[in-house]
Amino acid sequence: MNGVIVGSGDVAGLSGASALPLVMMTLGAIAMPSVAKRIAIPVAVAEIVYGFIIGGSGFNIVGDPNNQFIRFLSDLGFAFFLFLAGLEIDFRGIEGRLRELILPFLLSVLAFTMSMTIAIRLEWGIWVGLAIGATSVPLLLAVVRELRLNGTPLGNTMIAFAAMGELVTIGLLSLVEINTKADGDTAKMVGDLSLLVGLVAAAIFVVVVLRTLLWWFPGVFGKMVSHDDPSEFGVRVGFGMMFAFIGLSILAHVEPFLGAFIAGAMLAFVIRDKGALEHKLSSMAYGFFVPIFFIHVGIRLQITPDLFVNKGLEILLVIFVMILVKFLPSLLLFFHGLRFKELMGTTCLLAAPLTLVIAIMELAVHNGAVTTEMSTVVITAGILASLVYPSLSRSLLRDAVPPLKDSPASAHH
Repeated sequence: MNGVIVGSGDVAGLSGASALPLVMMTLGAIAMPSVAKRIAIPVAVAEIVYGFIIGGSGFNIVGDPNNQFIRFLSDLGFAFFLFLAGLEIDFRGIEGRLRELILPFLLSVLAFTMSMTIAIRLEWGIWVGLAIGATSVPLLLAVVRELRLNGTPLGNTMIAFAAMGELVTIGLLSLVEINTKADGDTAKMVGDLSLLVGLVAAAIFVVVVLRTLLWWFPGVFGKMVSHDDPSEFGVRVGFGMMFAFIGLSILAHVEPFLGAFIAGAMLAFVIRDKGALEHKLSSMAYGFFVPIFFIHVGIRLQITPDLFVNKGLEILLVIFVMILVKFLPSLLLFFHGLRFKELMGTTCLLAAPLTLVIAIMELAVHNGAVTTEMSTVVITAGILASLVYPSLSRSLLRDAVPPLKDSPASAHH
């Protein structure tokens, strides 16, 4: 049994040093959704704050944040998170409406042009510009559902703009990382771009094959999205695709987590009516692995009083730039028929991409492109923005909330 001692507690990096962190992180994953709901903040923020409290900048309960086993669980949570980010893209609202996507695409490009220009001028670097200009779906989607705007023209518009922004963000993230790794080596950049194109071509080929199989064997795909499949075939296929494309990304010298996002987007494109499948995949990922990732981010955050003393103005500036680069391009939404309050409410939600800000800063530090201190500044700004901007958005969009329909149950009250 070379290297594997059964019962020793040291399998795959799981040792005595991992036990307490694992227990504390598991307790946090269980408790934080209730805490977040009670104090009306995003669950991801509550998980990060919890990680900060038990981490080195707080009470230092969990010890080494780079523990091998905990790091593995965190990376797995990161992969699941990006997989679900791809899976949440609603291609039913995109297909057949390509002309309507010109405005969301233009808005995203303008936002990134501004954010990267400002970041370079302020000597923050292109990675910080990418994080500031990012757009992500989860927080916006949560607020849209909370306000019962899903299915309304305004809600559909907001989700379409967020989805396009997320696609543009992931695409730019790939290009920026290739540029960073090439470090001025043109041949290496061309080679890595070719491998990225090959990865996308492989994804397109798999999508064509799966769509063909869906046409010929609808029963098999019906089994994937059913509620009562004891073999959980759909879950196996979904996570199988995720790990397969993580492997292909590694072979293509591309960030592995990009493969996870591509796999999720592929699955969303092939199976438009995901039925119970998305719920099952989300339950497993958001039930444990994704919270572990966010808690681990909090554990590694070095937020101290000195940070606010020395970097407080910079944090506020990042928060301001986050909404500025979304507000100015969002003026184009007047052409989409939005009123000013609706435009501002949408802008506030687009300016709070906490989850992708964390993801981008994680990769930036991993690639040595951003210092840990700067990463902490941007993530802290992202946390504060995700508290302020969605609350402001709820106030602005209150008039747009559709009235509750009368139901037999409500009639009795």
